[in-house]
Amino acid sequence: MHTIGKALVTTIILTVIVPFPSGLNALWAKEAAAIRAITWETLLPVDERANFNPNPPPPVHSYLGEGSLPALQSGSYSVNPDLNDKDVKIPGFVVPLDTDKKGKLIDFFLVPYFGACIHVPPPPPNQIVYVKMKKGVPLSSMQDAQWVTGTLHASIKKSDLGAAAYTLDGVDLQPYQYSSP
Repeated sequence: MHTIGKALVTTIILTVIVPFPSGLNALWAKEAAAIRAITWETLLPVDERANFNPNPPPPVHSYLGEGSLPALQSGSYSVNPDLNDKDVKIPGFVVPLDTDKKGKLIDFFLVPYFGACIHVPPPPPNQIVYVKMKKGVPLSSMQDAQWVTGTLHASIKKSDLGAAAYTLDGVDLQPYQYSSP
């Protein structure tokens, strides 16, 4: 029997002969769906990608401080509509916003470069992702890049540190490991 035939027979046996609770089948189907690894450029709408600059802006050193006009967040709230409600994985740096009683991270901004939102001005709103974790996660270092996985939504979140044009329902936070495409 060919490999495809064996796989088909196995699938039929597992779905017809061996019954599973329906919730488990739905869970497996959702996990089997591909999680799309995206870049920060992917967050931009197509018409803004020609002007994309991945480099952080220089820090603003004004005698007026972080609230001065040159340090205010600027840029677009326009999003890539193709990413709305999609399961994604994106690398970035964590800017903590809140922790649970055990000190685990529960919500944060994910930003494209180290120091964003701390060294002003913050990135444009469509280059910041507000992440709300389903459960608290430990963060070993704010200086290290992280992979964040979850469902992305075109939804604005504002904070004293800046505004995000995206919200992500986070399910996993892992240290960033580079892998070639």
